Amino acid sequence: MDIKVAYGHSEKIAKLTGGRIVDIMQPKRGRLITELEHVITAALKKPLGQAPLKQRIKPTDKLVIIIDDQTRPTPTKIMLKPILALIKGQGVPAHHVTIVIATGAHKKLSYQEINELLGPEIVSTYHIENHDPIAKKGLVDLGKTSFGTPLLLNKKVYQADLRILTGMIKPHNQAGYSGGGKSILPGVCGLATILANHSYRYVSHPNSGLGLINGNPIRADIEEVLPKLGDTTMVNVVLNYQEEVIDLVVGDAIKAHRAGVRSLDKIARMEVTERSEICICGTPAPVDINFYQMLNSISAPYRVKDPVIKPGATIIVAGSACQGVSDGDFYEVMSNTEREVIWQELIKDDAKYSERAALQIYLEGEQKYRISVVSEEKHRQLFAKMGINYYPELQPALDETIKQYTDHSHHPNIIVLPYAPFVIPVLNQ
Repeated sequence: MDIKVAYGHSEKIAKLTGGRIVDIMQPKRGRLITELEHVITAALKKPLGQAPLKQRIKPTDKLVIIIDDQTRPTPTKIMLKPILALIKGQGVPAHHVTIVIATGAHKKLSYQEINELLGPEIVSTYHIENHDPIAKKGLVDLGKTSFGTPLLLNKKVYQADLRILTGMIKPHNQAGYSGGGKSILPGVCGLATILANHSYRYVSHPNSGLGLINGNPIRADIEEVLPKLGDTTMVNVVLNYQEEVIDLVVGDAIKAHRAGVRSLDKIARMEVTERSEICICGTPAPVDINFYQMLNSISAPYRVKDPVIKPGATIIVAGSACQGVSDGDFYEVMSNTEREVIWQELIKDDAKYSERAALQIYLEGEQKYRISVVSEEKHRQLFAKMGINYYPELQPALDETIKQYTDHSHHPNIIVLPYAPFVIPVLNQ
């Protein structure tokens, strides 16, 4: 039997030489939306929980459109066309529109990356800027949330007459789901806000994980910020595992988001009846852009309400990590610091690591499970220095892992997540 999992724009294949396949969690494709621009145009006339967008835009308004960066498979260029056409049709000049890239704490996009993301027509017509989470002059202080999170927000976003949040909804290993208010927090907030929202106590909360919204402190903290803004509309697509649009939700950033979540659940929630000792996770592009983003795959079997793998299980994750480890300090910390020292720092409210949540999610997995990475040969030394088990191909990773769990009376259970970032595994014993 061949096992196939996503690997960037291609796949990795291995022959099963032992063990027992419990489940291959291939997510459903769903019903596709093919005429996305037309669907957006129609939806803007009837946004959920709001008046039509046309009625809320005046020619003198200053508008901000928030978009995802290149680490998300959001069809931003297509989504912007009908939105910008509506704005132009209301008499708003192009210089009154700012497109802000919700980089959060990720690296800024280069001009070339912006051009690839949006196309030359949009780039030459509208002012586009990367959000800067560090520059104090570009942030406004709005006090604190009830969770104690200091609220530093992009000043242009806050001062705009109308904000349009574009994005996509998929499973998220901390906030439950991506999309919605995540365009604001962490998307266009200050670094202190992002780090507080991604603190140890919130990331370690039992309701912080894939497919979890009720009682999730990270999601609640995010959505507490939304009422502090003025007029805001959300335009989010729901994507399947092939990054095709299966639904569009427009309107109030909470009500519309929940509608999108319900659509996603129909194709992403998948039940398994028993836990496994081996989990094989594939990572499609652009989620495998770096190891930081590949944590979306690694954490899929354990950052859920009930882990679908046994204690001491092995997670094999495949991904090209074409841009290396991360944009921040993950590699430096992992390669130069003892694990125990990292943990001692992470539990502090003012932990110094910029990628504290990623470090915590990886290390909590490493404490309970074995993790092996299948990636490019050029990354062999990177993973070695971080103390992470590495393989250049899936076959030897699978063969050696099966041997570790196999004896005369036992053959390990295996679960396969071919598109791990797009699945919410549900244990139903």
